[in-house]
Amino acid sequence: MTGRKLDGIEARIGYKFKNARLLEAAFTHSSYINEHDTRSNERIEFLGDCVLNFLVGENLFLRDRTASEGALSARRAAIVSRAPLARLVDELGFLEYLRVGAGVDKSAFSDKARSDVYEALVGAVYLDGGLDECRRFLKDTFFGKVEPERDYKSELQELASVRGYCVKYATKDAPCGFESTVVVNGREFFGRGRTKRLSQIDAARCAVEKFGK
Repeated sequence: MTGRKLDGIEARIGYKFKNARLLEAAFTHSSYINEHDTRSNERIEFLGDCVLNFLVGENLFLRDRTASEGALSARRAAIVSRAPLARLVDELGFLEYLRVGAGVDKSAFSDKARSDVYEALVGAVYLDGGLDECRRFLKDTFFGKVEPERDYKSELQELASVRGYCVKYATKDAPCGFESTVVVNGREFFGRGRTKRLSQIDAARCAVEKFGK
């Protein structure tokens, strides 16, 4: 990776790396190492995921000293999830700097593939500067900028419980993914998605938009 690209990343995140190889690793997709003798971001992404969960949990714990363990866990899961992190990566323009193998279309990356880039960068900052630098990094790039993913399935379950309705899901294969049906009080709502989970969330969203009015 050229010095110009490294400088560009550092300018966007407001952090100067002491070990530039860590930053390079964070922005190296596994497809790139098939053609080059280097390391991918998979291991460093694993570490970044651990650090991110800890620091977000710490932040939530300190901000709300009355919240229960269950409430804190739910809030953290809603924030540290693929969709919000993927949107953050898009907003920060990180895919522009990601090294990938020949023929790999970065614009077609899934939410997981994009969110992995941010988690890998968290891991790189942690290894290079420690927890205090990670806290500052998250303050500048994460907190106040990441919107939690709305939990439509839980919302639907709560709405149905209040009204005494039963909720039942059915999912089947479909072109380019899956189709789900959720039955609420005899009414059917339909959803689509690349995975079973996403198709069920889409069906729940349709139901919530109807029953939540």
